[in-house]
Amino acid sequence: MITEAENRSKRLADLRQLIVSSDFDGWIIGREDMYQGEEVPPGEERLAYLSGFTGSAGFAVVLGEKAGLFSDGRYSLQMETQTNMDDWQCNTISIVDFEDWLKAEQLNGGFTIGIDGRLVSVSGFERFERAVLAAGGKLVSHSENLLDKLWPNRPQIPHRAVWQIPQKSAGKSVAEKLDELGKQLQDFDCEAILITRAESVNWLANMRGADLPCTPIKLCFALFHRQIGLYIFGDDAELLPVLSDTVKAAPLANLPALLETIGESGLMIEAASLPKIIYEQILESGVKTTQTTCPITRAKACKNEAELKGFRAAHRRDGVAMVQFLCWLDQEIQVPGAAFFESEIAAKLQEFRQQQIGFLTPSFNTIAGSGPNGAIVHYRATAGKDRQLKANDILLLDSGAHYECGTTDITRTIITGTPPDGTITAFTHVLRAHIRLAQAKFPKGTTGQQLDAIARAPLWAAEMDFAHGVGHGVGHVLSVHEGPASISKRGKVALEAGMVLSNEPGYYQNGDWGIRIENLIVVNVAHNPGFLEFETITLCPFERRLIDKGLLNIDEISWINSYHREVSESLMPHLSGPAKKWLKAACCPL
Repeated sequence: MITEAENRSKRLADLRQLIVSSDFDGWIIGREDMYQGEEVPPGEERLAYLSGFTGSAGFAVVLGEKAGLFSDGRYSLQMETQTNMDDWQCNTISIVDFEDWLKAEQLNGGFTIGIDGRLVSVSGFERFERAVLAAGGKLVSHSENLLDKLWPNRPQIPHRAVWQIPQKSAGKSVAEKLDELGKQLQDFDCEAILITRAESVNWLANMRGADLPCTPIKLCFALFHRQIGLYIFGDDAELLPVLSDTVKAAPLANLPALLETIGESGLMIEAASLPKIIYEQILESGVKTTQTTCPITRAKACKNEAELKGFRAAHRRDGVAMVQFLCWLDQEIQVPGAAFFESEIAAKLQEFRQQQIGFLTPSFNTIAGSGPNGAIVHYRATAGKDRQLKANDILLLDSGAHYECGTTDITRTIITGTPPDGTITAFTHVLRAHIRLAQAKFPKGTTGQQLDAIARAPLWAAEMDFAHGVGHGVGHVLSVHEGPASISKRGKVALEAGMVLSNEPGYYQNGDWGIRIENLIVVNVAHNPGFLEFETITLCPFERRLIDKGLLNIDEISWINSYHREVSESLMPHLSGPAKKWLKAACCPL
């Protein structure tokens, strides 16, 4: 029987033949779809189909003799474990630059590399182009994808009807949002804006959909014209629940005609999300353009009071599900000979969440990494290929959900018996980093980059570190990873009141175990209005059996006790039986 690895090797060989017959010397395969979101439909997972790598970020370049796979530090281990090393050179972007890799291949001058112009943004194309030009070649935007010709029965997007979130949850009506957007366009001397981030279209129209398994949105673009309203590109029947006098549906093929209505006035576009092939249509139309960051990105990141109220309600429900699950796991793992596969653990947790009012979908595929799998930052357990969780194991459990009122994302590191050597010390230092960020107060204008260093300080003092960011933005029943702000070494955007972010430092011992602690935090105005502070909204106890009280100072102990008291008071009224007893023990003062 031919293995999947052998199938992928054949696909790579077939792609090389097609590259040559199409008069290219190489081909770039990105992980993105047309909408540039983190989650893509199964039929858009081209990078995984070709290489086996299932990470949420990365790209590959296939040349005549070599093929390179590139991703960030979160996926260094995953790239190597999921691909055939005879076929692929795996590169961590912070260590190996794409331009340098391409130059090292010493290709003949004048070589041509192709890329699907539908699936790369204008900015993305320019980045790739600079690297290819520097190596002596040319990058060409192609109107189709060569790999699709080698993918029989490629899954299609199951387009479904949308639903409209009520104004009491959204906080603002569509008319109010459009009015505010119109004023921003006027400030830029623009008549219209082409909105090329699907999450932004959904937020603006107060709609949600089910085109993706874990991101409750409708995949679409939109054009907003200050005089004639909002046009969402899609099917009338599917969009019917959100259509009105000012919100209309139109096929994407109508874009050139709609561009004509702009006339001499300006069109706002965002190069970071606009597909290269659509940009070429805009250039052909002759309409004047203004390139800038889409103003909707910041507007939806700064949640209003109604959205924040929904977030808090969602976390109470999620906390109940987490406590019920942790109580169940504690009981079941004590049974002699008990062992659960990672995929079974993820499924059981989802069962508890599905019992909560307003549950929609998981906010991402649960990461249940036991033992050495926990050291793979974005590990994904696959039934039949996953590891069993046993007594005396460390389990890293990163999960979340979308409820009708809000979104959650939580990581807890759990011990099932006697902790392995080094784990208690490591966990406690990670917890200290988590507390350091949760307690931070900072002046307005402070960037995520500055806060990243503050959070890492306790780990650095112990000569420990981790390769991912400390925190990412979270959307309101949208994408669980949201810009523009992040708490990371690359986070150059200032945090603002109303933003919801994660607080998730970690430490990973390759081949042994991984530790991460994650809560969601809201940016609030501090007592001094010139300063900001964080409010922790996730409600779930930390793993007490991994805390070394001797490594904590009085202030840190006080914070943990205060947090556990809040968790107990918030969740206890919604629990009964063993779960109530479990929570009481888990939240006892240190």
